[in-house]
Parts: sequence; structure tokens; C-alpha cells
Amino acid sequence: MAQGPRGADGMSAAGDAWGSALTDVAVAHRSWTLDQQIRLTQTPAPTGNESARARLVQLALRRAGASTVRLDAAGNVCVVLGEGTRPPLVCMAHLDAVYEDGAPMDLVPVHRDGPVIRAPGIGDNGRGLAALLTLARLLRAPELAARLTRPVHLVATVGEEGDGNLRGARAWFDDAARQGMTPHAVIAIDGPGDESIVHHAVGSHRLRVTLHGEGGHSWVQADAANPIHALGGFIAAAARLGNVRSRDAVVHVTRMHGGESLTAIPQQAWVEIDVRGTSSARIEQVRHDLRRLVVWHTLPGLRAEVTVLGDRPAGTLDAAHPLVEAAAHATARVGCTPRSAVASTDANVPLARGIPAIAVGAGGRGGGAHSRHEWYDDAHGARGIERLLRLVLLQAAG
Repeated sequence: MAQGPRGADGMSAAGDAWGSALTDVAVAHRSWTLDQQIRLTQTPAPTGNESARARLVQLALRRAGASTVRLDAAGNVCVVLGEGTRPPLVCMAHLDAVYEDGAPMDLVPVHRDGPVIRAPGIGDNGRGLAALLTLARLLRAPELAARLTRPVHLVATVGEEGDGNLRGARAWFDDAARQGMTPHAVIAIDGPGDESIVHHAVGSHRLRVTLHGEGGHSWVQADAANPIHALGGFIAAAARLGNVRSRDAVVHVTRMHGGESLTAIPQQAWVEIDVRGTSSARIEQVRHDLRRLVVWHTLPGLRAEVTVLGDRPAGTLDAAHPLVEAAAHATARVGCTPRSAVASTDANVPLARGIPAIAVGAGGRGGGAHSRHEWYDDAHGARGIERLLRLVLLQAAG
């Protein structure tokens, strides 16, 4: 990936005019950002139940100097920095976290192991939310606020993970469209890292296929249609629809359940299918093929029920787009090599609607996302904040 534009077209001026001052600002806020990250992580926010963390973000934004912080109908926390009528820059970070054992306790335990901090959600997306708060604090500073030539919307979204189905981002952009507002660009801040630039959005289609039958004794009613037998054929056929090499559509059966007794023909059984890919057209074709397979494998005596669990649009932004180039430039300016990446984030929604959007990390290193073993190391954490601040200035300051 190219390292982005240089001074000739003026795009780099806003981010570079401050030079080492931006590095100093990020370093000065390193401890504050990490404190916010830990505090936010400790407050549980399972997908669909983010209200406690949302209230904490509201309070933190007010303390950071934001005068008007609102909670929209979906539960997103929203604030606008700067003024003017130019199309705004939108920065988003999701509130919800994945807890593999279901809803966490009243307080999520956070453990320190030397420089490493361990807790579910500490990186994804405790780090992104902390960076959003840091942005709010920095952009309120008079010397930076005076440079903004377009409004900057900061949005902490609900429902980004799993069956949240990007609910918060969808609601925000629906509301913006009703108001006749089309953003200039969107930056989703998601997890740690300071090199990757996600400008290819992975789309997905998730569904549950349930087969119902009469059941019966496995000997006396041996000729009764068996939902699990039928689903076995369906699974084998569905698995052949994906292409793990091209990644235009990957198909996995992720969960299955059925049966009531060891000695009885099941009355029902179900499987859940996760289709992901970089091609909206290919995902749609697989969706159609899955429906056809359901009909084919619903034997006489069985009844099929198909439930859609989620749909996420795919999208892409060319590497030569000014937003991607700006991100590459900001990455290079902090001494890192920009890397093109593919992922599913809140940026999927604007990309699918023709709005330039990317996702970036917020510094530091991490791993074990979506598990109880998730960890974060703040080594070079300030570097990611500096990169983010440079990118925001490149897009919103003159």
C-alpha cells in the first residue's frame, strides 16, 4: 500500500503542520486513555444490553468538555464537535463486547500481568472507545478546535458484534439520511493496532434452518422422517457452496442441535449457517442456493423453518481513494508500514451506501478477541492515538 499523499496537494498540511507536537499530545494522554479503557472495560456491555456503558461514555464525554451529548433512539451516544455546513467527518466506536460465557458479572474482572492487561473486551472495543473519548478531549482544545473546517461527529454505537447486526450504525445512518446529511467520510475505531487499514468490508448472511417432524420410537416408527438425517445431507451440500481460497463467499455451519432422547426419532433439529465474503453478489447467490437446498432436503413428513439471524453488507474502497491514502500517510508519519486489511466493522454500513469509510485500530497490541483470554499491551499505545489524530486532522481540518 502506498504511504499516502505528500504536501503538493495540500492534504497532508493539516496533519503535519503540528509535527512533533502531535506526538507530544498523544504521549501526554497515554495514561489517561489507558485509564478510560480499563474503566470502560470493567462496565459490562453485552450486545443488546449496552446501556450501562453508554451512560459511562456520556459522562466521560461531558467531562471531556462536550457541551451537547445525546442518546439516540437506538441507544447510540452521539456528540458533534465543531461547526459549519460542510459534510461532516464521522468517527464511530462500538460499545458492545463479546462474552463467551454469556452476560458477564456486575463488574468485568481486569487483571494486570506485567505490561499486559487481560479482560474480555479490553481491546475489542475498550481500546476503540477510549480512543473516541481521547479524540473528544483533544479536539476540544482551542488550538485544535480552531483548525476544524467541518463538523466531527463522534458516535459510540450499539449492536456491532454478532447478532447485533450493526444495529446502531444502521440506525445512525438511517437518521442522517432522513435529515439529508451525507458524511464526507467515516472512520470506525475498532480494537488495538497502528498499521492495518480496513477498506474492504466483509459482508455476511446468517441463518438458522430448523426441520420439524412427527418424531417417534426409533424402532416402532422406524420409517418416520428424521430431521437430523435430512440436515446431514443439507450440511454436506451447504459446505460445498463456499470458496475459502477466493474468499468471495465462505460458508460454515457453526452450531447444530436436535433430538429429545437417545431412543427416539427427533421431532426437530436445527443448524446455524454463517456466510461471509467480500462480494455482495456472491453472498446473495449463496443465500439463494441455501434456500434451494432447504427445499431439496425437506423430505416428506418434515416441515422447514428458516430464520434470518443477520445480514451485513459487503463493500470496498479503492486503495487510491483519498481517505485510504490519508490513513496510509498518517500511518507512515508515525513510523509504521500501512497494511490493507479486510474485516467486518461499523464501516460496512456506510461503505454499502456509497459513503467513503475505513476502520483503524487505536494503538497498542492485543489478541484473544471474543474470548475470556483477551489481552492488551499498551506498548506504543500513544502511537495509535497519534495516527488517529493525524487522520482526523487530514479529513476535518484546513
